[in-house]
Amino acid sequence: MVGEQAGGRSARGGAAYVVLTHRDWPQVQRLARAIRSSSPDAFVLIAHDDRTTAFPAETGDPRVRVFVHGLDTDWGSWELVEATLRAFEEVRRRADPAMVVLVSGQDYPIRPLAEWEAEVLAAGGWVGTAEELRYAPHWGRRRGEGRDELTRYAYRWFRTPLARLGVRVGGRPGAFLRRVRGAIALRLEPVLGVRVVSRGRGVHWGIRRPTPFTADRPCYTGSQWVAICRPELDRLLDEDLAPGSRLRRLYRRTIIPDESALVTPLAWRSPPADLAPVTDVSWDAELDQPTVRTVDDLERLAASGSAFCRKVDPVASAALLDALDRRVHANRAEG
Repeated sequence: MVGEQAGGRSARGGAAYVVLTHRDWPQVQRLARAIRSSSPDAFVLIAHDDRTTAFPAETGDPRVRVFVHGLDTDWGSWELVEATLRAFEEVRRRADPAMVVLVSGQDYPIRPLAEWEAEVLAAGGWVGTAEELRYAPHWGRRRGEGRDELTRYAYRWFRTPLARLGVRVGGRPGAFLRRVRGAIALRLEPVLGVRVVSRGRGVHWGIRRPTPFTADRPCYTGSQWVAICRPELDRLLDEDLAPGSRLRRLYRRTIIPDESALVTPLAWRSPPADLAPVTDVSWDAELDQPTVRTVDDLERLAASGSAFCRKVDPVASAALLDALDRRVHANRAEG
């Protein structure tokens, strides 16, 4: 995996893994060990939000480093993207990698990573998912046509004073306020929006604004968990989302930007490689969050083609993690 990359730049560090974390050091430590065991030349950067849990400064492995970025990475916030970009810059400086992989501290490898890395580098470009967003809002009482997730990125969003204070109005007054704001946003949808980031920072109001999105360069949504080969990483950091760039300024005032900010400029340049997503995720629509994987998912995960699964729990997923370790090591021995 070490060698000359597209554009003539030498990438000396093989694969680097950026792990976004905010808690549970023992599980993150196990994840880092699993990555290093499955890909002995890999470099692992743990990008940590230390507001609630401090991680040790030293990991005992010189190729596993903790990077405390100092940002409040609440769900759905710009800071999640900012922390990712800072971690990408840090890992590029430290490891000079041929490819960078972004995963969560609640992920775990489900196949030999060195083998998967070779597939990614052979395919080139980037690995992930990207779906084009098109939406035509309407005035009045009728919802627009298409996928209204586009308003997350086409509107400039502001938090309400109550949301900033963490206050939620309950009872009949709260229900009345929610009906009123919903009716206002529906009737004025082409210029005004309202969204509740329920697992994040609460109520946001949005005002439509000019964007760089066009028919030829639309807005995309997709998984934030990606693998990016070095040429694409350099363009992402030095051009598309460089400090002061138009896209970076735009996404700073959006909601849930982690599902669009990376994949949009990547998809403008090329579609994702014809490989399985980096992380296999099963979604609980009722709870609006990933389901916890257990040993009952083992065979389906092994057949997925993905490199990782999400999400795992140290207790509920304990048997699965042990089984995955055995399977990955057995596959490596056979290879």
